[in-house]
Amino acid sequence: MNELAIAIFGVLVVFVVLQTFYVLAFISSFYLPSLKTIKDELLPKAAVILSLRGADPFLSDCVRALLHQNYPQYNLHIIVDSQQDPAWNIVNKTIQQERATHVQVSPLITRHNTCSLKGSALVQAIDVLDDSYEVVAFIDADVIAHPNWLRELVVPLIDERVGATTGNRWYMPQTGQWGSLVRYLWNTVAVVFMCIHQAPWGGSMAMRLSVLQRARLLEIWKQSVSVDVPIHKALQAMNLKVKFVPTVIMPNREECNLVRCLCFITRQLLVARLYNPQWPLIVTQVFTSTLAIVLTIVLLLIALINSNMGTAIGITGGLICYILAMAVQLVLVEHVVRRVVRARGESMTRFSAQMMAKTLVAIPLTQLVYAVTVVSAILMRKVEWRGIMYQIKGPWNIRLIEYRPYQLSSQSVGSNASL
Repeated sequence: MNELAIAIFGVLVVFVVLQTFYVLAFISSFYLPSLKTIKDELLPKAAVILSLRGADPFLSDCVRALLHQNYPQYNLHIIVDSQQDPAWNIVNKTIQQERATHVQVSPLITRHNTCSLKGSALVQAIDVLDDSYEVVAFIDADVIAHPNWLRELVVPLIDERVGATTGNRWYMPQTGQWGSLVRYLWNTVAVVFMCIHQAPWGGSMAMRLSVLQRARLLEIWKQSVSVDVPIHKALQAMNLKVKFVPTVIMPNREECNLVRCLCFITRQLLVARLYNPQWPLIVTQVFTSTLAIVLTIVLLLIALINSNMGTAIGITGGLICYILAMAVQLVLVEHVVRRVVRARGESMTRFSAQMMAKTLVAIPLTQLVYAVTVVSAILMRKVEWRGIMYQIKGPWNIRLIEYRPYQLSSQSVGSNASL
């Protein structure tokens, strides 16, 4: 049994070393030289597109922030799923309060039954843009953009080798719900992976309109359940890269329970299965590391049952070392992200001792959840997204089964729970 335990810990050591290289590469991107300041007159006219279905917890703050960007020429285009949607009144009330004129709000008119509703909304918004627009930026309703958000996304596009710029979502759990902690830990790994493999996130992203058109993304979006994941392959075919911009990594302070967390992660992994060329690598890493942890726990139980305390202590020590190694990586990544958020003047919540203790427990829990959701994503043939069911027959064979306007859930008004 000792030999088996040593072999298993060898696998975990390899996993920790590999993850360490990823983390160090991610951290190094935060210390690259800053881009030169671009004069206002040299910045291209931009369109910012926000598609909505349902009223996200901080929707009014999201819209208000987009109306006050430090950018010379831009217009905000908001597509709401329907005029009956709860987001419709919130958006229009916020615009009236701000007396904004550089914004257009429209209901979604054409719902393609071969793609996601978000895909239909983006296609509708882009189709009406005239030739004066050179850049298109995309943002999700759970993002509150700082004043320089648009500028920081657009400036790197001056380099013609860059096809798209992107930030990412960074969860900051406030109350320590298990679902929020697991989502936070899973997302941390996902953000690092996406940065290393140049995978864009559609919630904070920008592209030149000419590149978007040459890549035929509108046609792709009309047949896809995802907007952002197929972009990397399309740009790669044009010898263009996706540039990660650390200053537009966006904090998310929403909460969720464990059930919603499982649904969220499974949806994300379904998209990865359908469109991400790194999917075999994801599956291999997840199953190998999870199997090693499960076998470690099994060996620990066997050692305890047989009163083999020496072996039990050794296995426990090895498992604790693994958890602490992952925790150190988490602290390093959290530090650089918080440094960026603080530099923008945004408030930060410190982790309490209880939160830190729960986070340590949540590390192996997240590993198990990751494996379960990977299996679910492999088997999934239908997915529900904000009350709409999609049938998944293949990456480019998507069917919106039945449309209905968004219905208010039991979520209380003012709640910060994710939709």
